[in-house]
Amino acid sequence: MKNYDLAVIGAGSGGLVAALTANRRGMKVAMLEKDKIGGECTHSGCVPSKTLISSARHFRQMKNSQSFGLPMLSETYDPNFSSVMEHVDTVVQSVYQNEQPKFFEDQGIDVFLDSLGAQFINSHEIKIGDDHIQANHIVISTGSSPRMAPHDGANLINFLDNQNFWDIREKPKSILFLGGGVISVELGQSLARFGSKVTIIEQNSRILQVVDEEIARMASELLEHEGIKLLTGTKVNNCIQSEGNKVVLQVEREGRDEEILTERIFVALGRMPNVDGLNLENAGVNYSTYGITTNDYLQTSAPNIYACGDVTSRAKFTHIASYQAEICVENIINGNQRINDLTIVPWAIFMDPEIGHVGLSETQAQEANSEIQVFRVGADTVDRFKTENSTEGFLKIIVGPDNKILGADAVGNHAGEWIQFFTLAMRHDLPMDNLADLIFIYPTFSEIVKKVTSRYLRTIESAIQTSKVN
Repeated sequence: MKNYDLAVIGAGSGGLVAALTANRRGMKVAMLEKDKIGGECTHSGCVPSKTLISSARHFRQMKNSQSFGLPMLSETYDPNFSSVMEHVDTVVQSVYQNEQPKFFEDQGIDVFLDSLGAQFINSHEIKIGDDHIQANHIVISTGSSPRMAPHDGANLINFLDNQNFWDIREKPKSILFLGGGVISVELGQSLARFGSKVTIIEQNSRILQVVDEEIARMASELLEHEGIKLLTGTKVNNCIQSEGNKVVLQVEREGRDEEILTERIFVALGRMPNVDGLNLENAGVNYSTYGITTNDYLQTSAPNIYACGDVTSRAKFTHIASYQAEICVENIINGNQRINDLTIVPWAIFMDPEIGHVGLSETQAQEANSEIQVFRVGADTVDRFKTENSTEGFLKIIVGPDNKILGADAVGNHAGEWIQFFTLAMRHDLPMDNLADLIFIYPTFSEIVKKVTSRYLRTIESAIQTSKVN
Protein backbone atom coordinates (compact mmCIF):
# COMPACT_ATOMS: atom_id res chain seq x y z
CA MET A 1 0.00 0.00 0.00
CA LYS A 2 1.30 3.45 -0.97
CA ASN A 3 1.03 6.31 1.54
CA TYR A 4 0.34 9.99 0.78
CA ASP A 5 -0.32 13.24 2.57
CA LEU A 6 -3.15 13.96 0.11
CA ALA A 7 -5.12 11.95 -2.42
CA VAL A 8 -7.13 13.92 -4.96
CA ILE A 9 -10.01 12.05 -6.60
CA GLY A 10 -10.88 13.57 -9.96
CA ALA A 11 -8.43 15.34 -12.27
CA GLY A 12 -10.65 18.08 -13.64
CA SER A 13 -10.27 21.77 -12.88
CA GLY A 14 -10.66 21.44 -9.12
CA GLY A 15 -8.57 18.29 -8.85
CA LEU A 16 -5.70 19.72 -10.85
CA VAL A 17 -5.56 22.86 -8.75
CA ALA A 18 -5.77 20.87 -5.51
CA ALA A 19 -3.00 18.49 -6.55
CA LEU A 20 -0.66 21.19 -7.86
CA THR A 21 -1.26 23.53 -4.93
CA ALA A 22 -0.66 20.79 -2.36
CA ASN A 23 2.45 19.64 -4.21
CA ARG A 24 3.88 23.17 -4.22
CA ARG A 25 3.27 23.38 -0.49
CA GLY A 26 5.35 20.30 0.18
CA MET A 27 2.74 17.56 0.42
CA LYS A 28 3.15 14.11 -1.10
CA VAL A 29 0.22 13.89 -3.53
CA ALA A 30 -1.61 11.20 -5.48
CA MET A 31 -4.09 12.13 -8.22
CA LEU A 32 -6.76 9.58 -9.17
CA GLU A 33 -8.83 9.76 -12.36
CA LYS A 34 -11.17 7.42 -14.27
CA ASP A 35 -10.93 9.14 -17.66
CA LYS A 36 -8.67 11.80 -19.13
CA ILE A 37 -6.84 14.37 -17.05
CA GLY A 38 -8.34 17.81 -17.58
CA GLY A 39 -11.90 16.73 -16.98
CA GLU A 40 -14.97 18.18 -18.60
CA CYS A 41 -13.60 21.69 -19.05
CA THR A 42 -10.79 20.55 -21.32
CA HIS A 43 -12.51 17.74 -23.21
CA SER A 44 -16.25 18.45 -23.36
CA GLY A 45 -16.94 21.85 -21.81
CA CYS A 46 -15.18 25.20 -21.82
CA VAL A 47 -12.39 24.58 -24.32
CA PRO A 48 -14.31 22.89 -27.18
CA SER A 49 -17.45 25.00 -26.78
CA LYS A 50 -15.61 28.32 -26.85
CA THR A 51 -13.62 27.15 -29.87
CA LEU A 52 -16.82 26.29 -31.75
CA ILE A 53 -18.40 29.57 -30.70
CA SER A 54 -15.36 31.44 -32.03
CA SER A 55 -15.54 29.63 -35.39
CA ALA A 56 -19.25 30.35 -35.68
CA ARG A 57 -18.73 34.00 -34.86
CA HIS A 58 -16.02 34.36 -37.49
CA PHE A 59 -18.18 32.60 -40.07
CA ARG A 60 -21.06 35.00 -39.39
CA GLN A 61 -18.70 37.95 -39.76
CA MET A 62 -17.58 36.55 -43.11
CA LYS A 63 -21.21 36.38 -44.24
CA ASN A 64 -21.73 39.97 -43.07
CA SER A 65 -18.36 41.32 -44.16
CA GLN A 66 -20.01 43.96 -46.35
CA SER A 67 -20.80 45.90 -43.18
CA PHE A 68 -17.02 46.12 -42.62
CA GLY A 69 -16.39 47.44 -46.13
CA LEU A 70 -15.29 44.02 -47.40
CA PRO A 71 -16.62 41.62 -50.04
CA MET A 72 -19.51 39.55 -48.71
CA LEU A 73 -19.46 35.76 -48.62
CA SER A 74 -22.22 34.14 -50.64
CA GLU A 75 -25.37 33.41 -48.66
CA THR A 76 -25.46 29.93 -50.20
CA TYR A 77 -21.94 29.06 -49.06
CA ASP A 78 -22.04 25.93 -46.88
CA PRO A 79 -19.01 25.51 -44.59
CA ASN A 80 -17.31 22.18 -44.10
CA PHE A 81 -18.66 21.33 -40.66
CA SER A 82 -16.33 18.35 -40.32
CA SER A 83 -13.33 20.67 -40.73
CA VAL A 84 -14.74 22.96 -38.06
CA MET A 85 -15.09 20.08 -35.61
CA GLU A 86 -11.59 18.86 -36.46
CA HIS A 87 -10.32 22.34 -35.64
CA VAL A 88 -12.14 22.16 -32.30
CA ASP A 89 -10.47 18.83 -31.55
CA THR A 90 -7.06 20.24 -32.50
CA VAL A 91 -7.47 23.02 -29.94
CA VAL A 92 -8.61 20.55 -27.29
CA GLN A 93 -5.58 18.34 -27.93
CA SER A 94 -3.25 21.33 -27.73
CA VAL A 95 -4.59 22.13 -24.26
CA TYR A 96 -4.45 18.47 -23.27
CA GLN A 97 -0.75 18.33 -24.15
CA ASN A 98 -0.05 20.19 -20.92
CA GLU A 99 -2.26 17.83 -18.91
CA GLN A 100 -0.63 14.49 -19.70
CA PRO A 101 0.27 12.24 -16.72
CA LYS A 102 3.99 12.76 -17.30
CA PHE A 103 3.61 16.52 -16.72
CA PHE A 104 2.42 15.87 -13.17
CA GLU A 105 4.69 12.91 -12.51
CA ASP A 106 7.71 15.06 -13.39
CA GLN A 107 6.63 17.39 -10.58
CA GLY A 108 6.43 14.56 -8.08
CA ILE A 109 2.67 13.88 -8.24
CA ASP A 110 1.74 10.20 -8.62
CA VAL A 111 -1.05 9.68 -11.17
CA PHE A 112 -3.42 6.70 -11.07
CA LEU A 113 -5.74 6.11 -14.03
CA ASP A 114 -8.41 3.40 -14.21
CA SER A 115 -11.74 3.33 -16.05
CA LEU A 116 -13.60 2.15 -12.93
CA GLY A 117 -12.34 5.11 -10.95
CA ALA A 118 -11.57 5.38 -7.26
CA GLN A 119 -13.49 3.47 -4.59
CA PHE A 120 -13.33 4.18 -0.87
CA ILE A 121 -12.44 1.28 1.41
CA ASN A 122 -12.64 3.55 4.45
CA SER A 123 -12.00 7.23 5.19
CA HIS A 124 -8.25 6.87 4.61
CA GLU A 125 -7.93 4.00 2.14
CA ILE A 126 -8.83 4.00 -1.55
CA LYS A 127 -8.75 1.34 -4.23
CA ILE A 128 -8.19 2.24 -7.89
CA GLY A 129 -7.58 -0.57 -10.34
CA ASP A 130 -5.06 -2.94 -8.76
CA ASP A 131 -3.64 -0.22 -6.53
CA HIS A 132 -4.47 0.46 -2.89
CA ILE A 133 -3.42 3.78 -1.45
CA GLN A 134 -3.60 5.35 1.98
CA ALA A 135 -3.90 9.11 2.48
CA ASN A 136 -4.01 11.35 5.52
CA HIS A 137 -6.37 13.70 3.71
CA ILE A 138 -8.52 13.40 0.61
CA VAL A 139 -10.10 15.95 -1.76
CA ILE A 140 -13.04 14.77 -3.88
CA SER A 141 -13.46 16.70 -7.12
CA THR A 142 -15.26 14.29 -9.44
CA GLY A 143 -17.44 16.86 -11.21
CA SER A 144 -20.89 16.30 -12.69
CA SER A 145 -22.59 14.68 -15.68
CA PRO A 146 -25.57 15.60 -17.90
CA ARG A 147 -29.04 14.75 -16.63
CA MET A 148 -30.83 12.32 -18.97
CA ALA A 149 -34.03 13.16 -20.84
CA PRO A 150 -37.27 11.21 -20.31
CA HIS A 151 -37.47 8.42 -22.89
CA ASP A 152 -38.86 4.98 -23.70
CA GLY A 153 -36.62 1.96 -23.68
CA ALA A 154 -33.22 1.29 -22.24
CA ASN A 155 -31.36 3.12 -25.01
CA LEU A 156 -32.00 6.43 -26.72
CA ILE A 157 -29.82 6.03 -29.80
CA ASN A 158 -29.90 9.49 -31.28
CA PHE A 159 -29.32 11.86 -28.38
CA LEU A 160 -26.47 14.31 -27.87
CA ASP A 161 -25.10 15.99 -24.79
CA ASN A 162 -22.02 18.04 -24.03
CA GLN A 163 -19.94 14.87 -23.75
CA ASN A 164 -20.64 13.08 -27.05
CA PHE A 165 -21.47 16.13 -29.17
CA TRP A 166 -17.79 16.69 -29.97
CA ASP A 167 -17.56 13.33 -31.74
CA ILE A 168 -19.97 14.28 -34.54
CA ARG A 169 -18.62 15.40 -37.89
CA GLU A 170 -21.83 15.77 -39.88
CA LYS A 171 -23.81 18.94 -39.30
CA PRO A 172 -27.35 18.23 -38.02
CA LYS A 173 -30.00 19.44 -40.45
CA SER A 174 -32.30 20.00 -37.50
CA ILE A 175 -31.50 19.86 -33.81
CA LEU A 176 -33.67 20.45 -30.77
CA PHE A 177 -32.16 21.48 -27.44
CA LEU A 178 -33.95 20.28 -24.32
CA GLY A 179 -33.54 23.03 -21.74
CA GLY A 180 -33.13 26.75 -22.27
CA GLY A 181 -29.96 27.23 -20.27
CA VAL A 182 -26.42 28.30 -21.04
CA ILE A 183 -25.30 25.26 -23.05
CA SER A 184 -28.36 25.39 -25.30
CA VAL A 185 -27.96 29.08 -25.99
CA GLU A 186 -24.23 28.93 -26.72
CA LEU A 187 -24.17 25.82 -28.90
CA GLY A 188 -27.60 26.44 -30.40
CA GLN A 189 -26.56 29.84 -31.70
CA SER A 190 -23.35 28.41 -33.13
CA LEU A 191 -25.12 25.58 -34.97
CA ALA A 192 -27.74 27.98 -36.32
CA ARG A 193 -24.95 30.13 -37.75
CA PHE A 194 -23.56 27.08 -39.53
CA GLY A 195 -26.97 26.38 -41.06
CA SER A 196 -28.72 23.93 -38.73
CA LYS A 197 -32.41 24.42 -38.01
CA VAL A 198 -32.35 24.97 -34.24
CA THR A 199 -35.17 24.77 -31.70
CA ILE A 200 -34.80 25.35 -27.96
CA ILE A 201 -37.44 23.97 -25.58
CA GLU A 202 -37.76 25.40 -22.09
CA GLN A 203 -40.33 24.40 -19.48
CA ASN A 204 -40.29 27.81 -17.79
CA SER A 205 -41.77 30.98 -19.24
CA ARG A 206 -38.40 32.22 -20.53
CA ILE A 207 -34.96 30.93 -21.41
CA LEU A 208 -31.86 31.73 -19.33
CA GLN A 209 -33.50 31.68 -15.92
CA VAL A 210 -30.18 32.63 -14.33
CA VAL A 211 -29.97 36.06 -15.95
CA ASP A 212 -31.66 39.40 -15.43
CA GLU A 213 -35.12 39.57 -17.05
CA GLU A 214 -34.12 42.43 -19.35
CA ILE A 215 -31.12 40.46 -20.57
CA ALA A 216 -33.20 37.32 -21.10
CA ARG A 217 -35.61 39.29 -23.30
CA MET A 218 -32.74 40.74 -25.30
CA ALA A 219 -31.10 37.32 -25.69
CA SER A 220 -34.38 35.79 -26.85
CA GLU A 221 -34.88 38.50 -29.47
CA LEU A 222 -31.33 38.10 -30.75
CA LEU A 223 -31.64 34.32 -31.03
CA GLU A 224 -35.00 34.49 -32.76
CA HIS A 225 -33.59 37.09 -35.16
CA GLU A 226 -30.94 34.51 -36.10
CA GLY A 227 -33.65 31.98 -36.91
CA ILE A 228 -33.72 29.96 -33.69
CA LYS A 229 -37.17 28.82 -32.61
CA LEU A 230 -37.84 29.20 -28.88
CA LEU A 231 -40.59 27.08 -27.34
CA THR A 232 -41.02 28.31 -23.77
CA GLY A 233 -43.65 27.03 -21.36
CA THR A 234 -43.17 23.60 -22.96
CA LYS A 235 -42.74 20.40 -20.97
CA VAL A 236 -41.10 17.33 -22.53
CA ASN A 237 -42.87 14.16 -21.37
CA ASN A 238 -41.15 11.57 -23.54
CA CYS A 239 -38.62 11.02 -26.31
CA ILE A 240 -39.14 8.15 -28.74
CA GLN A 241 -36.75 6.86 -31.38
CA SER A 242 -38.51 7.04 -34.74
CA GLU A 243 -38.00 5.65 -38.23
CA GLY A 244 -35.25 7.20 -40.29
CA ASN A 245 -33.08 7.59 -37.19
CA LYS A 246 -35.09 10.60 -36.04
CA VAL A 247 -36.60 11.40 -32.64
CA VAL A 248 -40.20 12.16 -31.74
CA LEU A 249 -40.72 14.39 -28.70
CA GLN A 250 -44.02 14.20 -26.88
CA VAL A 251 -44.54 17.59 -25.27
CA GLU A 252 -47.17 19.51 -23.38
CA ARG A 253 -47.57 23.09 -24.52
CA GLU A 254 -50.25 25.66 -23.68
CA GLY A 255 -52.40 22.91 -22.22
CA ARG A 256 -52.20 20.73 -25.33
CA ASP A 257 -50.28 17.56 -26.12
CA GLU A 258 -48.07 17.84 -29.20
CA GLU A 259 -45.45 15.83 -31.05
CA ILE A 260 -42.28 17.30 -32.52
CA LEU A 261 -40.06 15.47 -34.99
CA THR A 262 -36.36 16.31 -35.19
CA GLU A 263 -33.18 14.79 -36.57
CA ARG A 264 -31.17 15.18 -33.37
CA ILE A 265 -31.86 16.18 -29.79
CA PHE A 266 -29.34 17.73 -27.45
CA VAL A 267 -30.03 17.10 -23.77
CA ALA A 268 -29.21 20.10 -21.59
CA LEU A 269 -31.51 19.57 -18.61
CA GLY A 270 -29.00 20.26 -15.86
CA ARG A 271 -26.21 18.36 -14.18
CA MET A 272 -25.94 15.47 -11.73
CA PRO A 273 -23.03 15.20 -9.25
CA ASN A 274 -20.65 12.33 -9.96
CA VAL A 275 -20.92 10.29 -6.76
CA ASP A 276 -21.86 6.85 -8.10
CA GLY A 277 -19.23 4.18 -7.67
CA LEU A 278 -17.17 6.08 -5.09
CA ASN A 279 -18.57 4.01 -2.19
CA LEU A 280 -18.85 7.18 -0.11
CA GLU A 281 -20.70 5.25 2.59
CA ASN A 282 -17.51 3.33 3.37
CA ALA A 283 -15.79 6.63 4.15
CA GLY A 284 -18.66 8.10 6.15
CA VAL A 285 -19.21 10.91 3.62
CA ASN A 286 -22.77 12.27 3.50
CA TYR A 287 -24.32 13.29 0.18
CA SER A 288 -27.68 13.97 -1.48
CA THR A 289 -29.07 14.47 -4.98
CA TYR A 290 -27.38 17.89 -4.92
CA GLY A 291 -23.97 16.38 -4.27
CA ILE A 292 -21.58 15.88 -1.37
CA THR A 293 -22.47 17.79 1.77
CA THR A 294 -19.76 20.15 3.07
CA ASN A 295 -19.45 22.84 5.72
CA ASP A 296 -18.17 26.40 5.25
CA TYR A 297 -14.62 25.03 5.10
CA LEU A 298 -15.53 22.51 2.33
CA GLN A 299 -15.05 19.71 4.85
CA THR A 300 -17.32 16.68 4.52
CA SER A 301 -18.87 14.62 7.32
CA ALA A 302 -15.56 12.71 7.39
CA PRO A 303 -13.14 15.22 9.01
CA ASN A 304 -10.14 14.31 6.83
CA ILE A 305 -12.09 14.44 3.54
CA TYR A 306 -12.93 17.62 1.62
CA ALA A 307 -14.89 18.21 -1.59
CA CYS A 308 -14.90 20.95 -4.20
CA GLY A 309 -16.36 21.84 -7.58
CA ASP A 310 -19.45 20.46 -9.29
CA VAL A 311 -19.70 17.44 -7.01
CA THR A 312 -20.56 19.71 -4.08
CA SER A 313 -21.38 23.18 -5.42
CA ARG A 314 -24.59 24.34 -7.07
CA ALA A 315 -22.50 27.04 -8.76
CA LYS A 316 -21.03 24.75 -11.41
CA PHE A 317 -18.25 26.84 -12.92
CA THR A 318 -14.64 25.96 -13.65
CA HIS A 319 -13.41 29.01 -11.77
CA ILE A 320 -15.48 28.03 -8.71
CA ALA A 321 -13.91 24.56 -8.68
CA SER A 322 -10.42 26.06 -8.88
CA TYR A 323 -11.17 28.60 -6.14
CA GLN A 324 -12.63 25.95 -3.85
CA ALA A 325 -9.71 23.58 -4.47
CA GLU A 326 -7.27 26.15 -3.10
CA ILE A 327 -9.47 26.57 -0.03
CA CYS A 328 -9.51 22.79 0.53
CA VAL A 329 -5.71 22.65 0.55
CA GLU A 330 -5.42 25.72 2.76
CA ASN A 331 -7.80 24.19 5.29
CA ILE A 332 -6.02 20.85 5.25
CA ILE A 333 -2.80 22.67 6.15
CA ASN A 334 -4.07 25.50 8.35
CA GLY A 335 -7.81 24.85 8.80
CA ASN A 336 -8.95 28.46 8.96
CA GLN A 337 -10.42 29.64 5.63
CA ARG A 338 -14.14 29.84 4.94
CA ILE A 339 -15.55 30.04 1.43
CA ASN A 340 -16.47 33.58 0.43
CA ASP A 341 -19.97 34.80 -0.35
CA LEU A 342 -20.77 33.15 -3.68
CA THR A 343 -23.04 36.05 -4.68
CA ILE A 344 -19.80 37.87 -5.53
CA VAL A 345 -18.83 35.24 -8.06
CA PRO A 346 -18.70 36.51 -11.64
CA TRP A 347 -19.86 34.37 -14.53
CA ALA A 348 -20.36 34.76 -18.24
CA ILE A 349 -22.45 33.29 -21.03
CA PHE A 350 -20.48 33.15 -24.25
CA MET A 351 -23.26 33.67 -26.75
CA ASP A 352 -22.85 36.55 -29.16
CA PRO A 353 -22.93 39.17 -27.72
CA GLU A 354 -21.49 37.93 -24.44
CA ILE A 355 -23.35 38.20 -21.15
CA GLY A 356 -21.50 38.92 -17.91
CA HIS A 357 -22.85 39.09 -14.37
CA VAL A 358 -21.78 39.51 -10.77
CA GLY A 359 -23.76 40.02 -7.56
CA LEU A 360 -27.52 40.59 -7.43
CA SER A 361 -29.76 41.16 -10.43
CA GLU A 362 -32.06 44.18 -10.46
CA THR A 363 -35.04 42.01 -9.47
CA GLN A 364 -33.13 40.32 -6.63
CA ALA A 365 -31.93 43.68 -5.34
CA GLN A 366 -35.46 45.10 -5.39
CA GLU A 367 -36.75 42.11 -3.45
CA ALA A 368 -34.02 42.57 -0.85
CA ASN A 369 -34.22 46.36 -0.63
CA SER A 370 -36.59 48.73 -2.40
CA GLU A 371 -34.18 51.69 -2.06
CA ILE A 372 -31.88 50.92 -4.97
CA GLN A 373 -30.64 52.93 -7.90
CA VAL A 374 -30.02 51.50 -11.36
CA PHE A 375 -27.54 53.08 -13.75
CA ARG A 376 -27.48 51.93 -17.35
CA VAL A 377 -25.28 52.78 -20.36
CA GLY A 378 -25.71 51.43 -23.87
CA ALA A 379 -22.80 49.92 -25.79
CA ASP A 380 -23.67 52.23 -28.68
CA THR A 381 -22.35 55.19 -26.62
CA VAL A 382 -18.81 53.78 -26.51
CA ASP A 383 -16.54 54.34 -29.52
CA ARG A 384 -14.80 50.94 -29.45
CA PHE A 385 -18.10 49.12 -29.88
CA LYS A 386 -18.76 51.34 -32.91
CA THR A 387 -15.38 50.59 -34.48
CA GLU A 388 -16.12 46.86 -34.14
CA ASN A 389 -19.61 47.28 -35.57
CA SER A 390 -21.03 45.55 -32.49
CA THR A 391 -23.14 48.11 -30.66
CA GLU A 392 -25.71 45.67 -29.28
CA GLY A 393 -25.65 45.54 -25.49
CA PHE A 394 -25.40 47.60 -22.35
CA LEU A 395 -23.96 47.77 -18.84
CA LYS A 396 -26.26 48.04 -15.86
CA ILE A 397 -25.18 48.47 -12.25
CA ILE A 398 -27.36 48.25 -9.16
CA VAL A 399 -26.43 50.47 -6.22
CA GLY A 400 -27.86 50.18 -2.70
CA PRO A 401 -28.98 52.91 -0.30
CA ASP A 402 -25.46 53.21 1.13
CA ASN A 403 -24.04 53.67 -2.39
CA LYS A 404 -22.67 50.14 -2.26
CA ILE A 405 -22.52 48.16 -5.49
CA LEU A 406 -24.99 45.29 -5.19
CA GLY A 407 -24.58 43.82 -8.65
CA ALA A 408 -23.81 44.40 -12.30
CA ASP A 409 -25.07 42.99 -15.58
CA ALA A 410 -23.29 43.34 -18.89
CA VAL A 411 -24.16 42.47 -22.46
CA GLY A 412 -21.79 43.16 -25.30
CA ASN A 413 -18.49 42.37 -26.97
CA HIS A 414 -16.15 40.80 -24.34
CA ALA A 415 -18.64 41.49 -21.52
CA GLY A 416 -17.08 38.68 -19.53
CA GLU A 417 -13.88 40.71 -19.38
CA TRP A 418 -15.10 44.14 -18.28
CA ILE A 419 -17.61 42.84 -15.72
CA GLN A 420 -14.53 41.97 -13.65
CA PHE A 421 -14.10 45.61 -12.63
CA PHE A 422 -17.23 45.25 -10.52
CA THR A 423 -16.13 41.90 -9.11
CA LEU A 424 -13.02 43.60 -7.74
CA ALA A 425 -15.00 46.57 -6.40
CA MET A 426 -17.58 44.38 -4.67
CA ARG A 427 -15.01 41.96 -3.26
CA HIS A 428 -13.06 44.80 -1.61
CA ASP A 429 -15.96 47.21 -0.89
CA LEU A 430 -14.53 49.87 -3.18
CA PRO A 431 -16.76 52.92 -3.64
CA MET A 432 -18.02 53.88 -7.07
CA ASP A 433 -15.83 56.97 -7.27
CA ASN A 434 -12.75 54.72 -7.16
CA LEU A 435 -13.80 53.20 -10.46
CA ALA A 436 -14.69 56.61 -11.87
CA ASP A 437 -11.19 57.89 -11.01
CA LEU A 438 -9.48 55.16 -13.04
CA ILE A 439 -7.83 56.14 -16.32
CA PHE A 440 -9.22 53.91 -19.06
CA ILE A 441 -7.35 53.34 -22.32
CA TYR A 442 -9.08 54.88 -25.31
CA PRO A 443 -10.62 53.26 -27.25
CA THR A 444 -11.43 50.09 -25.32
CA PHE A 445 -14.60 48.17 -24.52
CA SER A 446 -13.99 48.74 -20.80
CA GLU A 447 -14.64 52.47 -21.24
CA ILE A 448 -18.28 51.52 -20.74
CA VAL A 449 -17.36 51.07 -17.06
CA LYS A 450 -16.08 54.65 -16.96
CA LYS A 451 -19.29 55.92 -18.55
CA VAL A 452 -21.63 54.19 -16.12
CA THR A 453 -19.62 55.23 -13.04
CA SER A 454 -19.48 58.81 -14.32
CA ARG A 455 -23.25 58.76 -14.77
CA TYR A 456 -23.54 57.60 -11.17
CA LEU A 457 -21.32 60.46 -9.92
CA ARG A 458 -23.30 63.05 -11.90
CA THR A 459 -26.50 61.77 -10.31
CA ILE A 460 -25.02 61.97 -6.82
CA GLU A 461 -23.64 65.47 -7.44
CA SER A 462 -27.00 66.59 -8.80
CA ALA A 463 -28.76 65.22 -5.72
CA ILE A 464 -26.32 67.07 -3.45
CA GLN A 465 -26.85 70.36 -5.29
CA THR A 466 -30.64 69.94 -5.12
CA SER A 467 -30.39 69.27 -1.41
CA LYS A 468 -28.36 72.47 -0.87
CA VAL A 469 -30.89 74.56 -2.80
CA ASN A 470 -33.78 73.16 -0.78
